[in-house]
Amino acid sequence: MAVPSVATYSVAAKVGAHTFFLGLLDAGSNGLIRIRSSTDVLLSEIQMTDPAGTVDGGTGQLTITTTGPDASANATGTAAYAELCASDGTVHLALPAQSGTAAVAGKIVLNTLSIVIATPVTVISTTIG
Repeated sequence: MAVPSVATYSVAAKVGAHTFFLGLLDAGSNGLIRIRSSTDVLLSEIQMTDPAGTVDGGTGQLTITTTGPDASANATGTAAYAELCASDGTVHLALPAQSGTAAVAGKIVLNTLSIVIATPVTVISTTIG
């Protein structure tokens, strides 16, 4: 085995950890993704599906899914990060945000980082691992 440059987990460990994490997000009703600015202003809330996503049994990658876009953003600002929350508002993970059209592991990808109040906000991808 080559010397790793970062921590390297087995697929079984990733599947177990991400399955447990999904359980945290799925406690109660649908969880929420809260999009915030660098000054913590709440820009948008997007509801997750129930269950909140899927874990790939072959890679251990977790993909979070939403019920759709936020049709009307809460405030105007630049998206900096997202909080993945259980239905009771408990934050279980914060991820940096970026705009784009393709998944980027460890980030939430949005249709735009420039959010304008009362306009739609769409999550393109949220993948972990």
